[in-house]
Amino acid sequence: MTTFIELHALRSFPPSNLNRDDLGTPKTAVFGSARRLRISSQCLKRTWRMSDHFRGCFAEEQLGVRTDRLPEEVLRALGDELEPAAREGLVGLLASIGKKGAKARAGDDDEDGGDSDAAEEVAGDESARTAHLLFLSRQEIEAVTGFAKQRKDALKKVFKKPKKIDAEALKKLRKELREHLETTTSKNAVDVGLFGRFVTSDEFDTVDGALQVAHALGTQKVEVEYDYFTAVDDLGDSTGAGHLGESEYASSVLYLYACCDLDQLETNLGARTADGRRADGEAAVLARQSLPALVRAMCEATPRGKRTGTAPHTPAEYVEVVVRRGAPLSFANAFIKPVGAHEEEGDAMAASIARLEKHRDRVEQAYCRDKDALARFVLRVHGEATTGGVRNVEELAEKLSASLKTLPSQGKA
Repeated sequence: MTTFIELHALRSFPPSNLNRDDLGTPKTAVFGSARRLRISSQCLKRTWRMSDHFRGCFAEEQLGVRTDRLPEEVLRALGDELEPAAREGLVGLLASIGKKGAKARAGDDDEDGGDSDAAEEVAGDESARTAHLLFLSRQEIEAVTGFAKQRKDALKKVFKKPKKIDAEALKKLRKELREHLETTTSKNAVDVGLFGRFVTSDEFDTVDGALQVAHALGTQKVEVEYDYFTAVDDLGDSTGAGHLGESEYASSVLYLYACCDLDQLETNLGARTADGRRADGEAAVLARQSLPALVRAMCEATPRGKRTGTAPHTPAEYVEVVVRRGAPLSFANAFIKPVGAHEEEGDAMAASIARLEKHRDRVEQAYCRDKDALARFVLRVHGEATTGGVRNVEELAEKLSASLKTLPSQGKA
C-alpha cells in the first residue's frame, strides 16, 4: 500500500497581492458559493522549490533548472571549443527540441530535403531558445555539453548551406543525443522528482511528479480592495503629486494542502535502467531528506508578488503533517461555509484551526482513516495540539525525518 506524506497549513497574510492575474488583480476562486482569495499551485511550487528553506538543504548539482536557454548554457560551458559552423549546428539541434510539427521536426516532410522554418529561425542565432521551458538536472546539461564535444564534426553538417538545414543529419543527431542522455544521465534532480516535468521531446523523459499541490484557498469571503497612491517629485517645486496610481490587494487566512507519494518520489529519484527508473538506497535517503525541507518551505516561504510594498512575511500558524498509508485526504471542505466574523470572537485564524481539526476528526472517523495514520505532527502557534503536538518547526522537521527513516523502502525491486 502506498505511503503518502500529507501537508496541511493555515497561513494568514495581511493586505497584499502575492499572486495576481493578467489584470493585476489578486487571484480568487468561488468555493462554497463565496468568492475566496487564492494562490495558484504553480506559484506555490515555484516559491517552495526556489526558497532558501528548500534549496539550502541540497548541493547545487542535486537541484534542477527550468529554462529555455539550454543553447546559451551549453555554449557558455563550451567556450571557444567549437568552430562557428559547429556552434550554429548545435544551436539548430537544441532549438529543435520539443518541436513536433512537420516543419519544426527538422523538415522531415519537406520534399527538398529539409528547408524548415525552425532552421531558418535559429541559423546563426546563438541566442535561440528551446521550443518550451525544460526542467533539467545539472547532470543533463553537462551531458548535452559532453555530447557537443564528442560530435563537433557532425554538428558542422547540420546546415548544408546558410539557413538550409539537412533534415537527415539533424534527425540522426537528435537520435544520438537521446541515446547519449539515456546512457550518461542516471539520476533526476530532487526537485524534478518532486514536482515532475512534462516534455514534448524524445530527448528528455517525462517525469510524473510525486508531489500534488492544491491551490491555496481562503477560509473567508474575500473583498478585493483598492489602494490609491501618489508619488511626489523630490526636485519639483509644485505641491501636487508627480504621479497618481492605483493597485489592488486583499487579505485572508489561507488553507494550503499538498501530498507526496513516497513510492513515486523514490522511483523518480532512482537510477535509470532499461525498464525505467528503479528506487535504490540513495534515492530513499534523498526522498526522505526532501520532505522535511519541503515542510519548512511550505510554512515560511512567501510568494514574491508585490512584496516590496506589502512585506507579507507571516509564517504558518497551524501546520499538520501526516504520514498515511492509503489514499490521501484533503480537508478543504472544512471551509465550504466561509469562516464568519462572529466565530471565535472575530479571530479568523482560531476559527479556521477549530474548523479544520473538527472536520478532520469527523472525516477520519467516518471513513476509518484515523487508523491509516502512521504518524502525525502538529505545530500550533496558538494553543496546544491534542495529538502529535510539537514545540517548533525544527522539532516538526526532525520528528518527520525520524519517522520517515523507520519506513521501509517504498520502491519496487
